Amino acid sequence: MAQKDTLRNLLIAAMLFCGVMMIAPRLLPTPRAPSPAAPAGQGEPRGETGSTEDRIPTGEATPAPYASTPTSEQGGLIVMEAGDAQTRTMGADPNDGINGSAGAPYRMRLTLSNVGASIESATMTDHARTIKEPDRYQLLSPVMQPDGGMLRSLAIEKITIDDAVVALDDKLWHVKDVETYSSQGEEGSTEGQQVEFQVEIHKNGAPIVRLTRTFRLPMQPRELGRHDLRSEVTVHNLDHEPHRIVLTYRGGIGLPLDVKWRGERFIDWGVDEGKGTGVGRVLGMREPFEEIARQDVQSILLYSFMPSAPEARLSWAATGTRYFTCTIAPLDFDGKERGSSVATVSGVDLDGDTATTDDITIRLVTVVGPALEAGASRTYPADIYIGEKEGTAFRHVPEYERRNYYYQIAQSFGWCTFTWLVEFMIWLLNSLHAGLRDFGLAIIILVLIVRTLLHPITKYGQINMVRMQQKMGEFTPKVEELKKKYGKDKARLQQETMKLYREHGVNPAGQILGCLPMFLQMPIWVALFLSLSNNIGMRHQPLHFTWIHDLTAQDALYTFSSPLPLIGESFNLLPLLVAVFMYLQQKLQPKPKPNPNMSDQQRQQQEMMQKMMPMMSIMMLIFFYKMPSGLNLYIMFSSLFGTLEQIHIRKHIKEREERGELHKVSRKANDSPTGRKPGKASFMERLQKMAEEAQKSQPRRQKKRGAQR
Repeated sequence: MAQKDTLRNLLIAAMLFCGVMMIAPRLLPTPRAPSPAAPAGQGEPRGETGSTEDRIPTGEATPAPYASTPTSEQGGLIVMEAGDAQTRTMGADPNDGINGSAGAPYRMRLTLSNVGASIESATMTDHARTIKEPDRYQLLSPVMQPDGGMLRSLAIEKITIDDAVVALDDKLWHVKDVETYSSQGEEGSTEGQQVEFQVEIHKNGAPIVRLTRTFRLPMQPRELGRHDLRSEVTVHNLDHEPHRIVLTYRGGIGLPLDVKWRGERFIDWGVDEGKGTGVGRVLGMREPFEEIARQDVQSILLYSFMPSAPEARLSWAATGTRYFTCTIAPLDFDGKERGSSVATVSGVDLDGDTATTDDITIRLVTVVGPALEAGASRTYPADIYIGEKEGTAFRHVPEYERRNYYYQIAQSFGWCTFTWLVEFMIWLLNSLHAGLRDFGLAIIILVLIVRTLLHPITKYGQINMVRMQQKMGEFTPKVEELKKKYGKDKARLQQETMKLYREHGVNPAGQILGCLPMFLQMPIWVALFLSLSNNIGMRHQPLHFTWIHDLTAQDALYTFSSPLPLIGESFNLLPLLVAVFMYLQQKLQPKPKPNPNMSDQQRQQQEMMQKMMPMMSIMMLIFFYKMPSGLNLYIMFSSLFGTLEQIHIRKHIKEREERGELHKVSRKANDSPTGRKPGKASFMERLQKMAEEAQKSQPRRQKKRGAQR
């Protein structure tokens, strides 16, 4: 009975384990490392600042060549706005092909707005929105507000001049037309397009501060794997007095929700631990949008500069989806890698409405630092990545590798499998696809590879299970006799039971081998699921000559006009086939023969266990119904090939039974009954020895306790 309970519990554990691995990464909140709080008594975190080069003579500020409309702000400050809202467009036209109009190799098309010097939209030139829609994928979009306002990405939210706060995200900046630029760097010359925004802040009729923001979009061929955008915000002190300056700006917003699952949009950020004055290891962290939306204050502090640990600085912060990201990497004032210009980073819900998450983004606040002297200027540069999460680029482009952008991919691998296994699965699938030109066929070949590698274990486990079942039919009555004889002496009962196990060559742990192939495949299932969910190369890839158009989505044999209860928006055939093939595979597995010595209770337990087997197929149907079609394709063919494998193994077992070889154990005459060499204790012998030692020490422990009393 104990063995039957063990097998039943293993089956239940397998179902629960499978369910947890499939749904836990989507249901459970991602752990977030605690961030250090800002030092007490400081309204804004303080830190180091950069140089104040590029000075202009005090009192000789050149007026901005724009017609301005004054807007009154705090502390008597006035923002000199432009007359109307305007947009500028940089980059390739997504409708003109991958490389854009006139063959210009831009990876994106940006629509810039002079409202807050922001990005209104960012469209990818290399990726379609959906299978059926030819429109290009729009990663960043404006978010409409109930009051008619509009939120935009990367807007300059405000500037703090001494103690006065001036809002800038709703102000109309002056903007120039799109210009071409050429720059010389370490990797050679770079050409591209740029747009410049400018706004002045006056006090008592005289300008005191001018802000200039420049976006530069370089030409980047697709083979480079780069999606770079450079932002530079320069603050000029036009006053005769020094001023302390703090800038506040936001990250990307309006990210699309491709799959209606929890945790499909999140904030990632990386902190550079630092090594002396150089760049150190970058540690990544993650926070799902939902965790920010459910907070009472609609804000979570993610990073704060600590004067007690000045070597730890922000490396980057990002808002992203499964396949795409908008990553901001603030640089030092001199343009170097480590972002010492940033004091805090927070995850914020801009509209404060927990029911909406499109407006959730990051908010970056710069350090206070020394006052900006009269006539001086200070530049806040940042590298921005807007594009797909491509593992090869993140690991081979020097800047991306140093900043550990790859964390944004690896973090999605979850905790139910091994990172190296997911990476190997992605590499193997991509390699097979390179030869087959079809990811669906690559998945089927992967099934054959896994089944071939696990076949010896599967075969041995099935043969061992049949052997154990037959032995247990003879063994169980003797165990019952021992229970009647030594029921009151548990130590003696354990000793005699171990002895009986050894005499009959029975190893209860051997039954686990029957379930071992399933447990070995579970991390592979999870790794494949995660590779489908995080491999940008598989997005929108079909299984040719079938109805499956996207292996990373549900197979959707038929799409309903409106969602149905429990089923959803489409009828998916693959999960049903998975359940059918899994049921057939279970039917072909060896089943215990009826034992005439079993009690009615034992017989009922055995029948209940056999009835539970079809329930596992039903549970798999429920678990995998809305999973990606690529994962269901893998499990379906794994069950199909497993069924064929079971037929072959059953035939092999039957042939061995007919020849009387099933119970033969090859051993020499001087070997032990269990087939082990003399002098080498078996697992059961070691257990028996431990039981004997425990029994011998029991009277001594009782005598010792009596003496202590």
